Amino acid sequence: MARKKTIKDALVEEKVKTKKEEKDKEEKDIDVVEDIDEDFDIDDDYIDDVKEDKKDNKEKESKKKEKEKKDGYFKQVSKELKKVVWPSVGDIFKYSLAVIIFCVLLCLFFVGIDLIASLIKGLF
Repeated sequence: MARKKTIKDALVEEKVKTKKEEKDKEEKDIDVVEDIDEDFDIDDDYIDDVKEDKKDNKEKESKKKEKEKKDGYFKQVSKELKKVVWPSVGDIFKYSLAVIIFCVLLCLFFVGIDLIASLIKGLF
């Protein structure tokens, strides 16, 4: 049987796909610069500068990610709470009513089972 694809699997595949696309784009950029160098006889310094800029951008992104990781516990909690979509008053009313009705139905069910059990016990 084939395994069902979960949302997590789809997100992982999307991340892998975007990383591959970024890597391919960087390689194409370097190839273009090298092609330009062959066509116009550009200095090797310029190519080295472009490569260094790419590396610097990667380092900046990694430092930015590290900085985000170094946030304290309460900062992370506040960031996550800002992302939460809170239910509206109408939704809260609907959910509360559904819980109350469900509890009443379960109560009636167990009372009925108890009555039936006591009647059966009384017969013997």
